[in-house]
Amino acid sequence: MPSTSSAPPYYVLASHNALQSSTLVQASSILDHVDLQYRHADDSPLSLLPSHPDEHVFVLYHDPDNPAAPTIKSTSSQFALSGVKVSQAPGASMDEDKSPNMYVLQVTSIRADPSQYAS
Repeated sequence: MPSTSSAPPYYVLASHNALQSSTLVQASSILDHVDLQYRHADDSPLSLLPSHPDEHVFVLYHDPDNPAAPTIKSTSSQFALSGVKVSQAPGASMDEDKSPNMYVLQVTSIRADPSQYAS
């Protein structure tokens, strides 16, 4: 069971699926690390824009008053986020500065199938 710590997410991973021709490919059992950059509500929204074409930005909204219900969004047209799973991070300590929870972003890559555009 996840902790109700109000600290922002620290342990964040991504789990990938691929969507091809309206068919969801089986979820990968591989978890990827993500680069974290913390932003505050009063920061410019321009800081969320990708800095280069191959960068994909996922935004996890953390509400300290409701840490068990984070929401996520993607700024990328190539990826969609379908959910976030929150669980106790294995081996994490109850350090007051870090949340002991692990956040796994459910990421789906959207790849167009060229055959669907064939005449």
